[in-house]
Amino acid sequence: MKKILFLGLNSNQVPYAKEIKQMGFYIVGTDLNDDAPGVKLIDKFYKCGYNNYDKLIKIGEKESFSSEDKVFTASAQFAHLGASYFAHKFNIKYPKFDDINICLDKSFYYTFFQQNNIPLPKTWYVKTKKELEKVLSEQSLENSFYLKSDNSKNPKYVYSFLNKNLKEVEINWKKDRYFQEYYILQEEFYGEHIRVNIFGDKLLVYHFEIDKLNDGKQYQIDLIKNSKVLETLKELLKKLNMENWLLKFDVIVNKDFEFVVLDIGMDPPYRMLKDYTNKQKNFEKSYCEMYLLSRENFLIYDGMLND
Repeated sequence: MKKILFLGLNSNQVPYAKEIKQMGFYIVGTDLNDDAPGVKLIDKFYKCGYNNYDKLIKIGEKESFSSEDKVFTASAQFAHLGASYFAHKFNIKYPKFDDINICLDKSFYYTFFQQNNIPLPKTWYVKTKKELEKVLSEQSLENSFYLKSDNSKNPKYVYSFLNKNLKEVEINWKKDRYFQEYYILQEEFYGEHIRVNIFGDKLLVYHFEIDKLNDGKQYQIDLIKNSKVLETLKELLKKLNMENWLLKFDVIVNKDFEFVVLDIGMDPPYRMLKDYTNKQKNFEKSYCEMYLLSRENFLIYDGMLND
């Protein structure tokens, strides 16, 4: 029986654990919480965080993992680093640690975007309040900006303001897991804000606002068709060596079909999950089959774009 290391066992991960169990895997699960809801669903439990790399390796050695086995997480994006570290040790196919890190740290992926001609809003990197004030002193007081820490996750350390109102914004400058070195300052780019889920040549487009998933979807798809979003993101996936990985992007496209890419994510896409639930489709089963059995069936339904 093939084994699988399953990182994260809270309530959001339970549906994935159930599906993987039905697929016949022997599940070795980890979580920091002994009483996590998913513990009772798996075959072997270890109390371990997804960022405790050394302990993960020891668990793999104790359970005799090999290249024939799998590793999986539907937890926070940072869990992919632990999964990748583990996979590399046991020669299991998985995206590389450094490539995943590019997706998680804004200071990394914005630099990577710039190096690979991925359109961005006008962008600066600042380490201190003084550096921020200096940059903004050279910009129009009427311009609107976003300030995001390098490891920010909404609503942590994401600020929106007019330049003239900067003094009214209470910005955190204390280092922690969400602010490690940089803040990224970006001038606001105006247009249609959409969420793009992409897998190889395929993508799904959603309204960025959760309660408007299906509003104007066709219009948004037309925006994608008439811009270079698909071609640009496909090329980005190649450079990240993640052509067969489901990634999500925040994109803004304006009426002239110019666009910028704001964010990239690796965790299960919530808008897509909600869409599937509304259509009474089993997202979790399809998600697990894609990663563990190399099946793409879950992406084939109305609303998907191909080349």
